[in-house]
Amino acid sequence: GLPILKYIVEMMDKATGKWVPLCETPGNVTNTPAKPLEEGHEYMFRVKAVNDEGESEPLVADKYIKAKDPFGLPEPPIKVELCDWDVDHMDLQWGFPPSDGGAPILLYKVEMRNAKDEEWHEVGESDGPKKFFQQTGLTKGEKYSFRVRSVNKAGKSEPSDPTPYAVARPRKYPPIIDRDYLYKDKLWVRTGKVLKFENLPVDGEPPAKVSWYFKARNLAEDENITVTNVDYLTSIEIRNTVRKMTGMYLIRAINEHGKDEAEVEFVVLGPPGPPEGPLEVTDVHKEGGKIKWKKPMDDGGRPIEKYVLEKLDTETGKWSPCGEVDADKLELELNNLETGKKMKFRVKAKNEEGESEWLEGPLEPVLIKDPFDPPGPPGLPEIPDWTENSVKLKWAPPLRENGAPVTHYTIEYREYGTDNWIVGPKVKAKKYPDGEVKDLTPGKKYEFRAKAENKAGLGDPSEHTTPHLMKARFAPPKIDRTNLDQKVVKVNQQVVIEVDVSGEPDPQKQWFFNGEEIKTSEMVKVAHSAYHTKLMLIPAKRHMIGKYTIKAKNNSGEDEADVEIVIKGKPGPPEGPLKPFDITKNSCKLKWKPPKDDGGSPIEYYEIEKLDPLTGQWLPAGTSTTCEHTVKPLSEGKEYKFRVRAVNKDGESPDLEGDESIIAKNPFDPPSKPDKPTPMDWGVDFCNLKWKVPASDGGSPLTEYIMEIRDKDKRAWKEAF
Repeated sequence: GLPILKYIVEMMDKATGKWVPLCETPGNVTNTPAKPLEEGHEYMFRVKAVNDEGESEPLVADKYIKAKDPFGLPEPPIKVELCDWDVDHMDLQWGFPPSDGGAPILLYKVEMRNAKDEEWHEVGESDGPKKFFQQTGLTKGEKYSFRVRSVNKAGKSEPSDPTPYAVARPRKYPPIIDRDYLYKDKLWVRTGKVLKFENLPVDGEPPAKVSWYFKARNLAEDENITVTNVDYLTSIEIRNTVRKMTGMYLIRAINEHGKDEAEVEFVVLGPPGPPEGPLEVTDVHKEGGKIKWKKPMDDGGRPIEKYVLEKLDTETGKWSPCGEVDADKLELELNNLETGKKMKFRVKAKNEEGESEWLEGPLEPVLIKDPFDPPGPPGLPEIPDWTENSVKLKWAPPLRENGAPVTHYTIEYREYGTDNWIVGPKVKAKKYPDGEVKDLTPGKKYEFRAKAENKAGLGDPSEHTTPHLMKARFAPPKIDRTNLDQKVVKVNQQVVIEVDVSGEPDPQKQWFFNGEEIKTSEMVKVAHSAYHTKLMLIPAKRHMIGKYTIKAKNNSGEDEADVEIVIKGKPGPPEGPLKPFDITKNSCKLKWKPPKDDGGSPIEYYEIEKLDPLTGQWLPAGTSTTCEHTVKPLSEGKEYKFRVRAVNKDGESPDLEGDESIIAKNPFDPPSKPDKPTPMDWGVDFCNLKWKVPASDGGSPLTEYIMEIRDKDKRAWKEAF
């Protein structure tokens, strides 16, 4: 019940277990700082209230309190990684640290190291707590790694795990194959050995897909070849190598931004290929001759050192050496052969890797003798070009020169159907012989042949050509108009028009009707052959009449001509309507229009018929040369129908029948009778009468009245006047 005078605060260090005074506060103050404390120690606190009567029991805290700041260092951030890069910068991003140490993250510090020195250097800090940083000023091609520290008010954390080394280069760019690496060494291997080319740099972002090709074939499909690709590197291994694997190999690198291609030569060394043929034996004489060949297409990848030759005596069947020559010589002259022997020869090439296969020849054994026989016949001449008075010929050389080269050819010709061969021009021999014969007669047919000549004289002639007609090779079309006069036929007859068309080359031919090209159909047919064309109407119909045009065209020009076809037949029906008019009891008049189609001949007259109402038969009702006709006689009161047809010299048309029937009657009736007359005045010799007008005038105005009179006692009526 007394005022509180003060509070006594005590503390106990858990390490000592003893209570010691901390401080006192006035009775109106219920809080106080606890200091000094030793960092890291745990303390218990208690408070006692004091008044005039003494001290209260102490109020003891629930638990020990550790002496430390309320926050600590944060943990490093997680998942530090590159999110973008280029040749001069790299962008980093990371995740929030697992713990901020009890205080907000203020910023992040970024450290970098270069692969060259491996030392970490602080290079910057983030914009506040943003988890992003861009490092600029990098050197293209160098490798860099980064790590990040978190910072709060307690300080900075340990560093994060470092990023893998990354090269400063563009992130998105097309592939580039390293040509310097590709061409720094010549790549070769001996036959049967393994050829390896490893770790060819292929730059590009993203990493390119690399393929190897040889002669347009993807080498990934070859069981003897292994292609290995890792990011930015490619390697190839070729096993079981043979000479045909020598050549240019294509490397193709592709990514989403483009592609690059480069070629590299791989050489597989081996013995050379055989010398190229034919193996020729020339300048043959009674003691020898000269053997010639061509160098191998494949030298095996090494220079040819020499050629080795052997000879074969066909009688004994044995080969024996006959000489060697250096690589720069492709012939060997022999002067020690036995006269009269038939010989064959063979040659092989030799390089550092070995010897080639043999090239053997010639096909037929060579008779060792002086070469004075005329050559064999040349090949059959061909005519590749001509004019109307000249031809150009070509032919193959004779298969047998018979010991001496052909020096000239003589062309002979004759007119077809005769036996007299005329000597034509003489031309020099060459690999592909040819010649020209001029001053021939246009329009005639000729045959040609050739003879080969060597120093022994002219040989046998070649086979002669087939007869050749002398005409221009290039000439514009010309249509023969002989058969294009006007054609006049009757309906259902066949029309066949055959036309010759000259021109060189054979012109393209077309027929047209009413401006449209004629295509073969059931009734109209077109047939073309060399220099000829045919038009057929099977059969002819009236709608086919008109002008037909033939057109011919080739590269030298064009021509066209017309032919008119007239198709005659029966006329079409007269045009309606068939109109009856001026009808009376015994006649009527008819009117119609001429036919649209007169059949190709003038209408001579029209036949008119009427339908008899009693018999139901059509009966003749007259003819007319015009489109009107009066039909009579008719029976009064009967019903009639009419029809008309046109007639020309080819026959009658179909009928035009009237739509309506008529009744034969006058166009009016007699009037009805007047009323009974009434006497109005009379005398000895007169009587005046009057009567009413008849109820009907019969359809026609009354013209007069007829008065009849009779005596009182007589019954016969007679006209009064």
